[in-house]
Amino acid sequence: MNELSVEMQRSKYVDLEHPVILIDGTPLDLYLNNLYPDNLYLGLIPTITDWIGLKEETELVLDRFYSDHEKVILPILMCPDDCDLICTIVVAEVIKKDNQVLWNRLGVDLSKLGIPYNYELVGTEVDWLNLVPKMKFDRNNYIENLKTVYKRLG
Repeated sequence: MNELSVEMQRSKYVDLEHPVILIDGTPLDLYLNNLYPDNLYLGLIPTITDWIGLKEETELVLDRFYSDHEKVILPILMCPDDCDLICTIVVAEVIKKDNQVLWNRLGVDLSKLGIPYNYELVGTEVDWLNLVPKMKFDRNNYIENLKTVYKRLG
């Protein structure tokens, strides 16, 4: 079982402390950078709902995180420049079973959202990162930690 935690840290392009997702003690952007050093994943930040500018994007991320569906494609990392779902987005294929959550695979979203943007299409076309292994988490720990990233709209 993998250990998922969230800590307040700075990242490569954001000098302000913000929630950072750690997998087995390593920030997720650094974890991906170690596997794919030429792909510019270092510095991506979690899809922090407080930082996403458009309500429609925030609602999509929250709907997918809090979904009762057994499998969803969840945006987990975004570019810190724009903080939206249009730039670089890393998604996880999340499977919830019993007391566990599985990140079955991670990938970069390549979906064509159209104009006006149809955010429901996020995750329909994904370049899956085959070097990233499946990750398994305790469901309660997963939800408790990621609530600091995926805050419900007040």
